[in-house]
Amino acid sequence: MSPADLPPIPDPHSGEPRPPRAPVENPDKEPEAKQPFQSRKVLKGPTGGGPALEWHYGDRSMQRWMSGILVAVCLIFATLKWGGLGWMSVWWLWLILAGIGLLGWILPQGHKIAAGSDWLNTRGGIVRIYELTEIKVTVNAAGGYGIELRDRSGGEADTSLDFMHSNRDLWDLVYNGIRHSVASGASTNAMARSKLKLGNTGSIREHSD
Repeated sequence: MSPADLPPIPDPHSGEPRPPRAPVENPDKEPEAKQPFQSRKVLKGPTGGGPALEWHYGDRSMQRWMSGILVAVCLIFATLKWGGLGWMSVWWLWLILAGIGLLGWILPQGHKIAAGSDWLNTRGGIVRIYELTEIKVTVNAAGGYGIELRDRSGGEADTSLDFMHSNRDLWDLVYNGIRHSVASGASTNAMARSKLKLGNTGSIREHSD
């Protein structure tokens, strides 16, 4: 299959025509609700690229949850150390607890991702999704799957597949670029071919894992 036989590349400004639905690991899992556009949160595309058409930005729920756990651990430790509630009169301990709690509100948000018709920004890097030369899927530290992309200009981007699937319309845009790139000769690893169902998309060059 050649790129000409694949769904067309969407217009860089309107995003039309939208690509067909891309495969996901858990098709029965409902995607997260779409988030409203907020210019300070939505990532920008490369210079000369079109506007962001789809996006997903993390919230601070994880940071707040972790700061709460740390505060609880500190309180348990302090109770054991002072043999009761004697720690309540230690002023500097209150400062430490307040600082930990504050971190949960002021730390930058976690993952962010945005896509235009022909680009992807994962906060850690930007790639042109129709100019990809390498597509890899790997197992990440949390036991899920991560995706790593590289384009012919040397751009690199990586994120988790779960996060990519949080906005199905975003994933559709990216997956269409992946399919076109593979049909044009981009290399893939075995896990990418399996998890992204790329086995029948053009001639595939093996990427050494």
